[in-house]
Amino acid sequence: MSDLEKYIIENREKFTTDEPGTGHFDRFNAKLQLGKKPVRKVRFRHVLQIAASVAILLTSGIVIVKSSKGKSKMAAIEVPAQYQETHNYYTQQVSSRYDEIESINFSEEEEKEMLLKELQEMDTYYQELLVELNVNPGDERVISALIRHYQMKMLVMDQIIEQLKEFNQQKSENNEKSSV
Repeated sequence: MSDLEKYIIENREKFTTDEPGTGHFDRFNAKLQLGKKPVRKVRFRHVLQIAASVAILLTSGIVIVKSSKGKSKMAAIEVPAQYQETHNYYTQQVSSRYDEIESINFSEEEEKEMLLKELQEMDTYYQELLVELNVNPGDERVISALIRHYQMKMLVMDQIIEQLKEFNQQKSENNEKSSV
């Protein structure tokens, strides 16, 4: 038998009591009083600094968004000469799909902006592939990956266009039924 087991058996009555020992609550309250932290006061100056920072961030974000709206729909990309014709074809195809998506009526303009932003974010992978192509010119694997990227982007855009058209058609049919 270990010392711990022996101690527990000898002092079993101390372990089975329901109430803590005398003075426990007094010691507990004294520790609580010592542990209280002073209430932190919020100063007007700090609030003003935070508000100014938020205002600057929002203003800069709005300026960036407004200045980028006038630019092309595709990310600005420098393409190697041997790949230029393929790039031009796919750029034209993707651009026409962007135009088609922009012409579709959305229930909320915010959804449209979010969708277009997500599509433009796909171009970051394309830019990485172009960097790889510049490092390894003529690498067929990279050129194939660039073409596959465009094909996948066009496929995704076609699916989005199809789903948006179906949604708008169902919406207009529901409106016609409800008006009859």
